[in-house]
Amino acid sequence: MAPLFSVLFRYLHNLSSLSIIHYLLILTLTILLLIYTQTRSSNRNQGLPPSPPSLPLLGHLHHLGSLPHRSLQKLSTLNGPIMFLRLGSVPTVVISSAAVAENSVRFHDTALASRPRSAVSDILFYGSSDVALSPYGEYWHQARRICVLHLLSTKRVQSFGFIREQEVSLLVDKIGLIFSSNSGSGSVVNLSQMLLKLANDIICRSALGHKFSDDGTSKAHSLLKDFSVQFVTTLIGEHMPFLGWYDWLTGIKKRMRKTAEGLDSFFESIIEDHVKAKGDALEYGKCRDEMEGRDLVYILLNIQENDDDIRVPLSRTNIKAILLDMFAAGTDTVYTAIEWTMAELIKNPQEMKRVQDEVRSVVNAAGKLSEELVGKMAHLNAAIKETFRLHPPVPLLIPRESTKDIDLMGYRIPARTRFIINAWAIGRDPNTWERAEEFMPERFLSRDVDYKGQHFELMPFGAGSRICPGIGFTTATISFALASLLYHFDWDLPDLMKGKPLDMSEINGFSLNKKSNLILEARPYSI
Repeated sequence: MAPLFSVLFRYLHNLSSLSIIHYLLILTLTILLLIYTQTRSSNRNQGLPPSPPSLPLLGHLHHLGSLPHRSLQKLSTLNGPIMFLRLGSVPTVVISSAAVAENSVRFHDTALASRPRSAVSDILFYGSSDVALSPYGEYWHQARRICVLHLLSTKRVQSFGFIREQEVSLLVDKIGLIFSSNSGSGSVVNLSQMLLKLANDIICRSALGHKFSDDGTSKAHSLLKDFSVQFVTTLIGEHMPFLGWYDWLTGIKKRMRKTAEGLDSFFESIIEDHVKAKGDALEYGKCRDEMEGRDLVYILLNIQENDDDIRVPLSRTNIKAILLDMFAAGTDTVYTAIEWTMAELIKNPQEMKRVQDEVRSVVNAAGKLSEELVGKMAHLNAAIKETFRLHPPVPLLIPRESTKDIDLMGYRIPARTRFIINAWAIGRDPNTWERAEEFMPERFLSRDVDYKGQHFELMPFGAGSRICPGIGFTTATISFALASLLYHFDWDLPDLMKGKPLDMSEINGFSLNKKSNLILEARPYSI
């Protein structure tokens, strides 16, 4: 400590009197802020859940690391399934068990139905005017109603079945072509890149009317990549407002605004094209219902013009925000889930054989693979559930915010506290799951657990009023694509990778992605 003061003294000695005053003023304000923060924290800790040690100003931010879901799981083993953190100046409750999650959703769903305001969501999501991030209120009720009744209903999801079948068929043909060009010696494919394109093409055709990967620019892919990285960027000013200038200094906010402008221009051009086409179609006497059935943009435009039940006018900005939800969440969730499932099956060849034998048995008996057949594939659906358990697309469910004081598990939680449910930790909780770290799909053959919000030990899409409305569309795409890949090809690691452990490390994005691409060898299956 003495050498530190010596260096500081020499440094101050070389400064002008005015500079010394400035530095002393900053030092004084910092000390006062430290005292205030510590006093405020001490006063509020009474009645709150347990907390790990914290630092002045930072609070518990230093505990998070690059993979917060893993860091928070470790903290929960020491502090319990419900713990209180102060992330800078933001009071936060972290939930890491099914029992506490169920208690919070079943008894406090309305009080926890809102979302915290965020500079990231304000910039990237049109001021949080989408469905996933909008605060609790009249607009959110309306936007969710539109999604549930018009955009993502069972009937609507089924109507897009032909798109899923066409795009998956194109993927199968592409892999087969690679095999043929290699003279039947096996085709080594970057399955990760192929799955990203597949998911993006399906979402773009269903939501926006056509895909963009064939135009030579892959604009949709580029925008999605930038968006995914920036969505999980931590802004210092979010947690320590007095350091908000740092986010401008580093250029983070500038890059976000550039991405937001690119996305806005992308969606604006798509909507304009639809408005023109819709007008032309009406001029030629085409039925409005026919136009409405083509994609989600037409549906939203027709709702904007003709839905008398709308209490809050649906603006062009609202339409773009809802489309962004579909575009980003749909693409990332679908391709990530398929990628993790294939990786786990490659790691566990016995499970691969069980699933593949079932898929081929069902399809061969029917004569053709269809979406209706997928529901009969118990082993395949068990493998998907097991993947959701180990690799939930969003490991830390989108934070909620309490709108009033609540009593939770004996603790008094004040209003305006953030709530984070660690779905990743819940899926690996040894108190809930036997051999929790192992990939064991058969556990779901005898265990009646689904992922639609009623079983809190498996909640990759959330639960309660804030559950993701796109479960039906997402799971239909995942299951059909997996069934097709497993039916048409035998999969293995390339020769150069055999005998080496498969890299299963993670990287944060909009979803929890596999850090390294999944490179596999595919050989066509013949009856």
